[in-house]
Amino acid sequence: MEKWRTKISNHKDGKLYVRGLSLEELISKHTFVEVIFLLLKGNLPNEKEAKIFDAILVASAEHGVQAPSAFVARTAASTGNPFNAALAAGILTIGEWHGGAVERAAEMFQSDESPEEIVAGVLEKKGKLPGYGHKIYKEKDPRTETIFAKAKELGISQKYIDKATAIGQEFEKQSGKKLPINIDGAVAAVISELGFDWRLGKAIFILGRLPGLIAHAHEEIVNEKPYRRLEEDDVEYIGP
Repeated sequence: MEKWRTKISNHKDGKLYVRGLSLEELISKHTFVEVIFLLLKGNLPNEKEAKIFDAILVASAEHGVQAPSAFVARTAASTGNPFNAALAAGILTIGEWHGGAVERAAEMFQSDESPEEIVAGVLEKKGKLPGYGHKIYKEKDPRTETIFAKAKELGISQKYIDKATAIGQEFEKQSGKKLPINIDGAVAAVISELGFDWRLGKAIFILGRLPGLIAHAHEEIVNEKPYRRLEEDDVEYIGP
């Protein structure tokens, strides 16, 4: 039988080592954000990397009960499911149009295509530009502005942030429509600056959103009566 291979952790002399560092050292000297970075990237972040990584997790943590992941987690909790099932239900709503654009935007930013080529390709296929546009924030996403300002203040490289901005400008030039960079696009640009594989995009968004889902599920269980369902007035019948 072929052995499982991993570079993530191992046990040696009765101790657990994560990426070569003892768990005791990580507990005593490092933060949770630093350890997440270590697990996903393979090395500990420097101070500025830790701060901007922390910022994108904070920005992703909560966006109201209206967000699909929050109201689905609460609905699942309201029907008597255990806590882990309610959280799993919320996480399963994170797809292409909710959080999933982080992954696709990061792939786009990390590609060798120019902003002109990217936008032309999207418009030709009549597709959507991942990481741009928002139902609420039509002109600008305040979360994106705050993240990009913090990245600049910390001296984080601007290669992918500049590319993200250029893509937005090119889209407006070619289509005549202005689409702000949303939180998915901002997170995608920052994780690209930090050297993360684009395939981690959705998982990093989930990491940030999970505390919010926990809070919503807990509030539902503690404060609300079972169970959530749509009112008749919320449903429009269009059948025969």
